[in-house]
Amino acid sequence: MPTPSTIVQLGERSYPIYAGTGLIADFGATCRLHGLNDPVAVITDRTVAAYHLSPLLQTLRRSGFRPMTIVLPPGERQKSLRRADAIYTSLLRGGIGRTSGVIAFGGGVVGDLAGFVAATYQRGIPVVQVPTTLLAQVDSSIGGKTGVNHPLGKNMIGAFHQPRFVWADAAYLRTLPRRELISGIGEVIKYAVIRDEVFFRVLEAGLEDLLNLGEDAVARAQAVCAGIKASLVSSDECERGERIVLNFGHTIGHALEAAGRYRLLRHGEAVLLGMRAESAIARALGLLSGNDGERIDALIRRVPIHAHIGSLRPAEILAAMGHDKKRAGARNRFVLPVGVGATRVVPDVDLRLVRTALRELLSPASQ
Repeated sequence: MPTPSTIVQLGERSYPIYAGTGLIADFGATCRLHGLNDPVAVITDRTVAAYHLSPLLQTLRRSGFRPMTIVLPPGERQKSLRRADAIYTSLLRGGIGRTSGVIAFGGGVVGDLAGFVAATYQRGIPVVQVPTTLLAQVDSSIGGKTGVNHPLGKNMIGAFHQPRFVWADAAYLRTLPRRELISGIGEVIKYAVIRDEVFFRVLEAGLEDLLNLGEDAVARAQAVCAGIKASLVSSDECERGERIVLNFGHTIGHALEAAGRYRLLRHGEAVLLGMRAESAIARALGLLSGNDGERIDALIRRVPIHAHIGSLRPAEILAAMGHDKKRAGARNRFVLPVGVGATRVVPDVDLRLVRTALRELLSPASQ
């Protein structure tokens, strides 16, 4: 049985994060250890199913489970109430009850959607998060945020629903498309900027090791990011205080995703661009030194983003920001870096500064 690498401390709802490589043989037994009952529903997408579903089902069956599977098309558009309703129907027809469980087997989209279904189906049933992308392993699978999108905004409908445990097997990353790996690196850099200057220096020296999925580089990224997020979730589960620092890069990032109709940019790509723009705002406000701003921008620019954002316009990005759930009333609240490893919440940023930062980000010279 693997040893937890990190524990999210939430009293009676505390749960472990298991991280490593080649962990699959112990998964079914770990589900039993954490009180999952039969039948269980495995929710995944076609891409993950083609590569990884069979071994997961085998380990569950060896531990006495009779898993049912729900295989979805891939993509952000699956995060909808319509898709959730179809899954509810499948669960009801499959005999999934209140003592059953859901296994969210995929990237951030599957994790958010399956977690939301588990949170709301029969007033809540257990969920296990099995993230298969770097972004999900270091960020979205941890902390209990679940949700679906609305035409007016990302993750506007959701709930906090903590998993029984998180199972982050780096072996799944070997089949990850290059663009999905890049997306995950966006969240990795975010953690370094907001909380860990030492880790930022590690990335400056060895970003290519992570881009090439070096075993030590991946293990360190998993450990650092999961440790930071576990600490923040333990102290502020429902994002009423300190956990808000995780939103660095996301105010503009979410707006970029929405302006691109969730097709132009992956989430992590949007976060990378959002961090660049929000760092520029911090510099304009005098919160971030030129040296630290240049370090952040230089590291992000080394990550190859192949999406073409020149078709976006500042006005449509600003309009999308107006629907962001992170806004505090009518104010434009941002988490901005004040140095590498430190941030500050700025409650009301002048839209003129935001517009200028967006123009710079979208200019041909910046891409």
